[in-house]
Amino acid sequence: MKKFSLFFMFALLFLFIGCGGGSNNDYDTYDDEGSNQKNDSDADKQKDDSDKNDNNKNDADPSETENKDDADSADTENDDDVSDTENGSNTDDADDSGDFWSTCEGIIACSTRCIEGDSECVSDCYGNGSTNGQLNYRRWRECFDEKCAEDKTAECSAANCAESDEKCNVAEAFEYEFVIPAPYGEAEFAGDFSYILGGIYPSTAEQIVKDSFAKGNIGGSPITSGSFTASFVKTGKNAKDGSVVDVCQTSNVDTNSMTPGNPFVILRIKQDSAVAGKHSVGVADESEARFIVVDIDSKYNILCYHAFGIGEFTIDEVDLKTGASGRLKFSGGAVELFYPENIPELGGDAREILGVTACSLIDD
Repeated sequence: MKKFSLFFMFALLFLFIGCGGGSNNDYDTYDDEGSNQKNDSDADKQKDDSDKNDNNKNDADPSETENKDDADSADTENDDDVSDTENGSNTDDADDSGDFWSTCEGIIACSTRCIEGDSECVSDCYGNGSTNGQLNYRRWRECFDEKCAEDKTAECSAANCAESDEKCNVAEAFEYEFVIPAPYGEAEFAGDFSYILGGIYPSTAEQIVKDSFAKGNIGGSPITSGSFTASFVKTGKNAKDGSVVDVCQTSNVDTNSMTPGNPFVILRIKQDSAVAGKHSVGVADESEARFIVVDIDSKYNILCYHAFGIGEFTIDEVDLKTGASGRLKFSGGAVELFYPENIPELGGDAREILGVTACSLIDD
C-alpha cells in the first residue's frame, strides 16, 4: 500500500503538466500554435554574435540580475553591517580557500553567467563563496550599487570602490572567460517501456519505470543521481518537431514532496521516425531525434539547458498504441554532449539558433 501511495503521489505531479510542457521555446512546449512566432520574435531581439557574452553579460552589469525583485540573495547572511565579519569572527579578509569560485572574484565571475532576474542563480554563486569571499563581495556590492548605479562598469568600480574593487579583482571578474570544452560530456542510453502515455500524466505504477534509461556525465557531473529516479514515455506535439515521442527521466526526486529533480533528461523522437531501426540524434532540424539535458522547475517548465546530444541509437520494438498495449524498446544509444555555447556543428555559440538559455557552468 505504501508503494502504491508513493507512485500515486508521484503521478499527481504530472497532472496538467508535460515533459517540459510549460516553457516558452520550441524545444519544450507542446502548444504548437503560435510557439514558433514567439521564438522568432525572441530571436529578433538577440544581439549580434559579435557582442560577446550577449546572453550572460547583463554582466558587465551583474547588479541588474542580482538585485532583481530586491532579492539580491547574495545578501542573505545577516549582513546589515557589511563591515562586520560573519558570526563575529576575526578575519583579515583574505580569500584563502584555494578555490577560485569561493573568492569574491569568483562570485562576481559566476554571477555574470546568470540570466537577468535569475536570483536563484546568483544565490548559488554566492553560496559557493568562502566566509571572506562572501564578506568582500558584500562590501564591494554595497559600494558598487550606490556609486555605480548609472555606470555599471569595472572602471566605475575601480574609481569609486577602490579598496573592495582591488580585493575582488573586479575588472578580471567581469571579463572572466569560461573554457567550454566540446564535447562537454557523454551519455549512453537504452530502455524498455511497456506503457505509452497518450495524455500528459501517469496515474498508476505501471506507467512509470522507477529507474533511469540514460547514464553519463556533463562537465564531470553525472546526469543521473539521487536515491529516486523515474522514467516514462509519452506522446505529444512540439512546435519545433511536430508530433513526438518523449522519453523522460527525472533524477533527485524529492520523495517527501514528490517534486521532480534535476538534471532532467529528454530523448525526443519525431513520431514519423519512431520505427524499428537505427536513428540519428542531433541538433540539426533534420535529425530524427534529440537528446537534451535540462533543469526544470517544480511544474516541469524547462529553466535552462545543460547539453544537447549528437550520436545515434536503435529502436528495437515499437508500438505507439496508448496504454498498456504500447511498447517502446531501444538500445545502443550513445551521444556526445555539447554545451549550448559551444556546439561546433552549429558554429559555436548556438543559443540564439536554438532559442535556448544555457545553464550555469558552475553547477556542473
